[in-house]
Amino acid sequence: MPFPLRRDVLMLACVLLPSLAHAGSLQSNSDMKEVEAYRLTTGALKKVVNVNRALMKEIMNDPKLQQSMAIRQELEALQEKDELTEADEKRIEGLEKRLEALEEDAVNPLGGDAQSLSEMEAGIRKYPAMVAALGREGMTPREYATFWLAFMQAAFAHGFQKSGMLKDLPPGVNPENVKFIGEHAAEIEAMQKELEAIGAKGP
Repeated sequence: MPFPLRRDVLMLACVLLPSLAHAGSLQSNSDMKEVEAYRLTTGALKKVVNVNRALMKEIMNDPKLQQSMAIRQELEALQEKDELTEADEKRIEGLEKRLEALEEDAVNPLGGDAQSLSEMEAGIRKYPAMVAALGREGMTPREYATFWLAFMQAAFAHGFQKSGMLKDLPPGVNPENVKFIGEHAAEIEAMQKELEAIGAKGP
């Protein structure tokens, strides 16, 4: 199971690593069955890696992300001070409000409140850079959304199984996908490290 992304690239996580909560929020039984029936494959993983790589580079040049990263750096510098002045505290409060506003306005093609695969697909289609990246790989927006839901379900399940916290898979999780995560751990970790490296370099 991949390690969490660096704090510096949390805005990108909205695009690249949708939360498992999406799967729990699906209101349609047909959607849940579609995710369960989806099989993770090496071919699909390679396509997603290429899409994510292109998206990461595109989004790193987003002015809002650049502002967010600059604010984080200033906040870290202020919070490392031994003693904060009243002016420092006001500055921190202002920076935190600006950061919160930027993150709320961050582009999220999959839609944080999406309750169906169709809503996630519609969210992706509103983001031209993502549609273009998917087109180059011959992957539809719906398959991308379905891939990530199935991937995250399987990754969490595999992680809990490996730690001994989960004996039997919960309903709706495809055991073949859990097996895939274990068999392709090195490739998945490499993808994670590559995205982190791009994020660490900054715009």
